Amino acid sequence: MNARRVLDHAHVAAQNVSLKIAVLHYQPGGEPVDPVVEHIIKSLEELGHQPTPVGVHDRVFDLLNALEKTKADLVFNVCETFADDYRLEVNVAAVMEMARLRFTGSGTAGLLLAQDKILTKQLLEYHEVPTPAFATFDGETFETNGRMSFPLIVKPARSDASIGIGKHSVVNDWDALTSRVRDIRRELHDEALAEEFIDGREVYVGVLGTPTRAEILPIVELDFGKWAADEPKVSDRGVKFGPETEGSPRLKMATDLSIDLQARIERAALLAYRALKISDYARVDLRISSKTNEPFVLEVNPNPYLENQSELAMAARERGLSYTQLIGRIVESACNRYQLKLKEKTVTGEVAQSQ
Repeated sequence: MNARRVLDHAHVAAQNVSLKIAVLHYQPGGEPVDPVVEHIIKSLEELGHQPTPVGVHDRVFDLLNALEKTKADLVFNVCETFADDYRLEVNVAAVMEMARLRFTGSGTAGLLLAQDKILTKQLLEYHEVPTPAFATFDGETFETNGRMSFPLIVKPARSDASIGIGKHSVVNDWDALTSRVRDIRRELHDEALAEEFIDGREVYVGVLGTPTRAEILPIVELDFGKWAADEPKVSDRGVKFGPETEGSPRLKMATDLSIDLQARIERAALLAYRALKISDYARVDLRISSKTNEPFVLEVNPNPYLENQSELAMAARERGLSYTQLIGRIVESACNRYQLKLKEKTVTGEVAQSQ
């Protein structure tokens, strides 16, 4: 058997290639390892790869030294924070880029644009992606983009995982707006973003691949359950990370979306993915207005949480992809971007090296 042949990187099946993969994650001392690390490692092993967990906390030297020791072909990056600061997620990617390391997920540009909600909104507006009208506050001045009306929802410009967002974030008059803006500056040391509050269905769209070869996954919806009718529906940390109880908010596959509405949601998600320079995978969050039935992009999450019950995993299963196959697709996308030379396992156990 001729063990040397050229691999088609655009269609290589992840289970037929073997890579050394470092799974980079945030790991403060004394805390348990996030379950997502174990989920990813197990899937990579099932795909025939050789994964090594690399936990980092607050030293750049340790990060680079640990990755160097693995001699990995690829880094699977799920490091969402560094030195107890979620805003340094961008810096982790920047360090790996400077070190010429190959890694999954978005790079510095995509992470920076998506992390700053003001930049995100400005780019979405420029690319004509439907997004709620908004105003920005830098402590001294404010600037509006689009005609706005109360109620508004006020958010920190660079928060992650709904930090600083709750029912109190929805304001109905100018006094409450200015008070919330001051609270964000004082408590979170951040600029504030106010946008028109869209009352309606909340949906999540998973996107896989490169901007030019992206695949839209089936749409997931947040069912707010027995939510009080007089309270604004806000997906805060309690909703996202709290235990699921009878009548509490839960994820489900979106149903009864018209063909036209589904197409508009998918188009908005794809345009947002491209506008923010996202790589390999992302989750785009939208609200469908109960008044106009118009979908609005709220935010884009590059490198979203990837545990095996996440929105992305749910959408993949609906498409017919197992969690392991989802992880394989992310690896495959990264390999395609880097034109990574892959080692293919043949049926006889020989190794075929791509040219």
